[in-house]
Amino acid sequence: APVAGRKASHKLPDSEFRPRLGTYYYSFKFNGLNIGTGRVIIDQKGDLFEIRFSARTSPTIDRFYKARFSGGNLTRADSLLPVRTRILSRVRSTNKDTAIHFQDDGTITSVRTESEEGEPLENKVKEIETTDFTMDPLSVTHLIRGIDWKPGMEQTVQVFTGKSRYESRFTCLSEQIIEVGGQKRKAWEIVQESRKLDEEEQETDEERKERDLKIYISADKARDVLKIDAPRAMGHFLVLFEGFKPAAEGTRDADKSAGRSRS
Repeated sequence: APVAGRKASHKLPDSEFRPRLGTYYYSFKFNGLNIGTGRVIIDQKGDLFEIRFSARTSPTIDRFYKARFSGGNLTRADSLLPVRTRILSRVRSTNKDTAIHFQDDGTITSVRTESEEGEPLENKVKEIETTDFTMDPLSVTHLIRGIDWKPGMEQTVQVFTGKSRYESRFTCLSEQIIEVGGQKRKAWEIVQESRKLDEEEQETDEERKERDLKIYISADKARDVLKIDAPRAMGHFLVLFEGFKPAAEGTRDADKSAGRSRS
C-alpha cells in the first residue's frame, strides 16, 4: 500500500504492463524542418522505473539556436508514485537545473537554478503539500503508457513541473494507422489538455491552448510513444519515433553518446 500522505493513482493503469527496457530514439521537426534528435532510456531497478533522456538541436540549428536537454526520473513501479526527477537545459547562453523530490508525507520540494553568461546565479525553492496523486512531466509517461486505451476513455492527473501545478486530462479520441520509423502501426490518438492550478498564476485561454497536444501510443503490447503533435502559434512541432534498441544493446549505445551530447 502507498505510504501515508501520498495517494496512488485513483485509476491505476494495467498493473501487469511493463515498458520495454532499452533506448527509444526520436527526431524533432518544426514546420517540416528536421531540428534535432533525442533518446529516452527506460530501465527498472528493483521496484523502481528509471527514465533517462537527452535531446539536442541539429548542427544546422546550432548555428543560431543551440539547445541541449537532459535529465532523469525514478518512479515506483507498483503505485506509479514518483520519487525524484531532475531536468537540465542549456538554451543559447542560459542554463537551467530543476530538481524535484517527492516526500512520503505528501510534501513536494523543487529547487530551480538558472544562470546566464554575465548574470548572477538565481536559486528558487518551492514547497507544496498535497495528498492528491501528483506526478512530474517525466513520470506521467508511465501513466499514459500503462493504460489499455479505448476511444472515449479519459485519465486526469495533477502534474508539478517544479515551478507550477497543472491538471492534465488525457482523452482517447480514436484508433488510427500511422507511419513512423518506416513502419505502419496501429495507434491510439490521445489529446492532452492542461489547466494551471496555481491561483497566483492564472492564464488566458490562448495560453492554455498553447500547451494542448496530441499523443499517439501504439495500440499493441509495447505501447510505444510513436508521435507527439503540437500545433503552436509560431508553427507546427512534431516528435517522431525512429526506433528502439533493447537494454543490452541500446544502453551501451546511449552511454557512448552521452559525452557527445554534452558538447
